[in-house]
Amino acid sequence: MVYPVNRRWEGELIMKIVKVSERFPYPGPRFKRLGPQSGEEFKAFMLKIFKDTYGDDFTKNNNIILMIDLDGTPGYGSSFLEEGFGGLIREGVPYKLLNSLKIKTDEEPELADEIKEYIDDEYKKKS
Repeated sequence: MVYPVNRRWEGELIMKIVKVSERFPYPGPRFKRLGPQSGEEFKAFMLKIFKDTYGDDFTKNNNIILMIDLDGTPGYGSSFLEEGFGGLIREGVPYKLLNSLKIKTDEEPELADEIKEYIDDEYKKKS
């Protein structure tokens, strides 16, 4: 589910929150052929949010920041996170846009750095 936090006023930023646990309460394996609530499904879900928010070419609504709230699940496998976030680079989401994501994870703070590594690693492969 995506929640707008602020409304847009002249020149202000809008933050949208994606609460992962509402759509993926039990994050699963990397690929959907291996089980439900996969990283592959999460990647498709996030790609739709990015395109709905920033347009198909990812250049619109630069005043919107996405916050991904990872709290509220039993945990995340590294394959789920790599496919879900590193996979967005492979799908063409710009590095700058992914780098601007805000990651909320009070329950497992180390996940923010792990996700950043997956994004950075995939970006380096493409460069």
